[in-house]
Amino acid sequence: MARYDVIPLLGRTALVIWNEFKHYFELAALEHPESVDMEDVRARVADGRMMSIGIFDGVSMIAGAAVELYDARDGKTLHVRYLAGEHMEMWLEELQARLFEIAAAYGCRWLSLTGRQGWRKRLSNMGWNPVAIQMRCEVPGHGKCE
Repeated sequence: MARYDVIPLLGRTALVIWNEFKHYFELAALEHPESVDMEDVRARVADGRMMSIGIFDGVSMIAGAAVELYDARDGKTLHVRYLAGEHMEMWLEELQARLFEIAAAYGCRWLSLTGRQGWRKRLSNMGWNPVAIQMRCEVPGHGKCE
């Protein structure tokens, strides 16, 4: 199994390779339930409200994640807002290990993730459990419920 570098970048340091991050954040946003404004994401990364994490294969970036902290009712949480990339089966465990390190450094009790259904199977094998489900339904006359 190849070794991948999982590198967190904070603030303006992340903007040096913003276009690479933006590519993966846009892929993740395609299936995100909310509208995503990339300029807002860029501003949140620049001022440190959101951390960018790059996954590198030694030559190039092959995946990207954006994480942020929030205070949940039952403890501080490191939340993966956007995550996309290629060959996730090769680097997902390394990413999770790095996220645990980051979460511990910030005193977090929880690690959470917003993602599409496809992540559910892969992540359940790694100890993740669903705590909620997002559902939606179109307004009558505009299509069918999903």
